[in-house]
Amino acid sequence: MQVSQHQLSQYVFVVFADDWGRHPSSCQHLFSRIIPQAQVIWVNTIGVRTPRFSLHDFKRAMQVIRAWIRPKTGLKARAGLGSVDGAVATASAPSWQETVCPHIINPVMWPSFRGTTSTALNQRLLSRAVHEALRHVAPDKHPILVSTSPIVPGLFRDQKFTRKVYYCVDDFTHWHGIDGRAMQRLEQETLDACDLMIATSTSILDSHASLVNASALLTHGVDLTHFSRAITNPASPLAALPHPLVGMVGVFDRRVDVHALRAAALLSPQATFVILGPVIDRDIKEFRDVPNLRFFGAVPYADLPGHVCHFDLCILPYVVDESTRNINPLKLKEYLATGKPVIASPLPEAIRLAEYLTVADTDEFPHAVASALATIASGSPANPVQPRTGLESFLQSESWEAKAKRFLSDILGGP
Repeated sequence: MQVSQHQLSQYVFVVFADDWGRHPSSCQHLFSRIIPQAQVIWVNTIGVRTPRFSLHDFKRAMQVIRAWIRPKTGLKARAGLGSVDGAVATASAPSWQETVCPHIINPVMWPSFRGTTSTALNQRLLSRAVHEALRHVAPDKHPILVSTSPIVPGLFRDQKFTRKVYYCVDDFTHWHGIDGRAMQRLEQETLDACDLMIATSTSILDSHASLVNASALLTHGVDLTHFSRAITNPASPLAALPHPLVGMVGVFDRRVDVHALRAAALLSPQATFVILGPVIDRDIKEFRDVPNLRFFGAVPYADLPGHVCHFDLCILPYVVDESTRNINPLKLKEYLATGKPVIASPLPEAIRLAEYLTVADTDEFPHAVASALATIASGSPANPVQPRTGLESFLQSESWEAKAKRFLSDILGGP
């Protein structure tokens, strides 16, 4: 079912997710395509993990406090508004954090959801901020609540909202550094109260569908133009490194299978292994004995393809356990869109894409990398013609524009 522009104009979305523009999450990808057609109030929140005494958490706390002092409220841009035969035509937003922007609020919050008291306090603070924003921004529209985390169960019980959607992107009860019991309580309350759960992986759908009134599967999309048409950035620090380059993009944290990574780098000393992303809850000093492994930190999403163009091989070495079983890494399809060969750990969502990439567990990973590098060195095509043709067709159907249309249809076309 397509959602018409007239139908969409009657609603305002209230979205709880990562800070707008902080990093390109799936929710931000979706709403960067929806914002040109719909009014959106974006609620920047503190996240689900209780802060710890670390440099990373201190910097993050300072960012949050600055946002409270100098809130980015009232930011709104409308670009690319369009319709086809009265149906919403979701816009393409190549520079999404600059091209389009929702109305952003930064409510003051207590930095924990561990106990019922702190949860109740945050419920009052968030409810007050959201209701005030609705009165000022969209007093005559029907509000739809969308949340990517289960931290606001009280708002899911708020009768003010016409529809309440839990956009479930992970199983937070098994995250490192999370109070699992508290998160399980919050998520159960959220699942009980939501009208619809949209799951980003088959594992989440399978484990949660029986707990909600209605559910749908919406796997992550890909910005195909951004990654498939990228031009190598000659100013990238990777340009000076010896080839072949084996690269990983994303947060380097406890989910990374460091045993597979270390073994792969040591087995292929002629290759340079590079990590593009922030290091969290890890100490890179543990890799001092791996001279061909280099860390370069995070790079802006807009510049990422120009750096990845230097890769000869893309890798995703993840530990496969309860903390990763339900994830659907955005980088999988982004890797594939570059046309580079890809090797990934056997995450359920990686296995679903096994037709287009190589899946290897901890023991197999080093040898899979060595074999791929030997193929590259021989000059043989990294991807056979037939799978590559099928991949291009598959990725075309997985665009964020297509996902945004499906997202709206699931929410507004349902019972």
